[in-house]
Amino acid sequence: MGEQEKNEADFSQREYPVPERIESQRRAWKLERISLVLLVGIVLLALTGVFSSGPLSSAQMTSPGGNLEVAYERFERLGSSSRLHIILHGEPSQPAKLRLNGDLLAAHDLQSLQPPLPARSWNGGMELQGQLDERGELHLYLALLATQAGLLSHRLEFAGEQLSFRQFVYP
Repeated sequence: MGEQEKNEADFSQREYPVPERIESQRRAWKLERISLVLLVGIVLLALTGVFSSGPLSSAQMTSPGGNLEVAYERFERLGSSSRLHIILHGEPSQPAKLRLNGDLLAAHDLQSLQPPLPARSWNGGMELQGQLDERGELHLYLALLATQAGLLSHRLEFAGEQLSFRQFVYP
């Protein structure tokens, strides 16, 4: 019996000792390979940050004039905490007013703000009042808890400049 005949005999239909259907088995093997590739793909996407923190999720934006910077996560999960780092630039020791608007406060609970600053309501958003340091900077760290899923649009305003960015919150 030749090698080719032997291989064909290995994959022929058998009835004894257990009935086998090799075509059904081949379909099952193919489905297993496809499932394995999909699983590895999902794990790789998770490691790169598509579902939460990671290189693809971390983003940083600067306003056209350079007075306003924000570092944030593009992707968040509903009910999980995230951080927002805002940097204001201007004249040293001058007062600073930052306005937060859009979905930022409507779709998140503000858990903490460092340093604590006086705040007031402003057009459905919030205005924070602080002072720039001797280098002309003010760093704000916000801890946020996502309370709404979907694509969210946020807007920050400082010194006549606006910075808009989007986040996607997974359910």
